Amino acid sequence: MNQTNERPFDYIAEAHLTASPHFYGDRVPLAHFGEVLQQAIDALNALDRIKKALFYGRDLGITNVSGEVWQNCNGLPIWISDSCSPEDNEAARNIIHAIIGKATEAGELLEALQATAINGEAFDVANAGEEVGDGFWYDALLARACGLTFDGIQRTNIAKLRHRFPDRFTEYDANNRDLFGERRILEEGEKVSS
Repeated sequence: MNQTNERPFDYIAEAHLTASPHFYGDRVPLAHFGEVLQQAIDALNALDRIKKALFYGRDLGITNVSGEVWQNCNGLPIWISDSCSPEDNEAARNIIHAIIGKATEAGELLEALQATAINGEAFDVANAGEEVGDGFWYDALLARACGLTFDGIQRTNIAKLRHRFPDRFTEYDANNRDLFGERRILEEGEKVSS
């Protein structure tokens, strides 16, 4: 049996190596933060209503948008997939569903942040865990539709972040990124050893 001294890949530990240890709260007025947070929540709630109309058949409650001639979203899957096979159409629908769903889950996390930061409520860890889990569900839908795996995505993401921050997070590296090098890593895929 061949044993190595390599540690198993731990995405959460790896992610923390590239997380900023700083918080510059003095640079953002709380009122502005609250206002922008509310705008994002409102926009993502509207997007959630669209998701529920597109994928759950709920009535959106509108008949005309901005006085323009009504054009619906039936063509969205075709615009994503250049083939009309049923499998490609399903993958395209799942891509749309996953992207919109992931954004709406982020909106629910923003609501949790708003409840704590603006309204003074205790942070709801159980709800945060639920939203992260729901986000994983949408990630799984997207990954499968794109032929990706969580392990491959995580390893590629860490390789990109290690390119950006070779040892640990620095503000200099965060503000002076090698976007071409990062893109090359993303296009090549997993290059991190197990």
